Amino acid sequence: MPSLEIRREEEGLTSTAEDLGSRLRQFNEERAGPVNWKPLVLSIRDDNDQLIAGLSGGFFWNTLFVDVLWVDEAHREKAYGSSLLRYAEREASEHGYEVVYLSTFSFQAPDFYSRQGYNLIGELDGCPRGFKRQWFAKRLDKSVV
Repeated sequence: MPSLEIRREEEGLTSTAEDLGSRLRQFNEERAGPVNWKPLVLSIRDDNDQLIAGLSGGFFWNTLFVDVLWVDEAHREKAYGSSLLRYAEREASEHGYEVVYLSTFSFQAPDFYSRQGYNLIGELDGCPRGFKRQWFAKRLDKSVV
């Protein structure tokens, strides 16, 4: 067997990362079918078009992944976060997606997601130190629409 060396990429990081992602996607699609990634970006803006809340993520296979749900501190407790999440869930349900998942940190919003009907499906203690990274999921049904 030839001697192989692990090297840290210093140049072309983006192209190498894209190549790795492409190869993994090909492997995944050969087994589970086309990913069919479709981005989702929602926003709430004030009268001056300033961003005060938003959600970003995407649809793939039978899933909606919520990557970011953010509400400006001055506008919290106004139901913007739950409104954005419900909107995304309706979009997912109307287009046949079956599950929504996301992650948060213990200092962010785990109680919020629990109140929205999400179940804790995993956690990593000490990430960052003194806190937890937590993953939540919710199965959608026809009542979401």
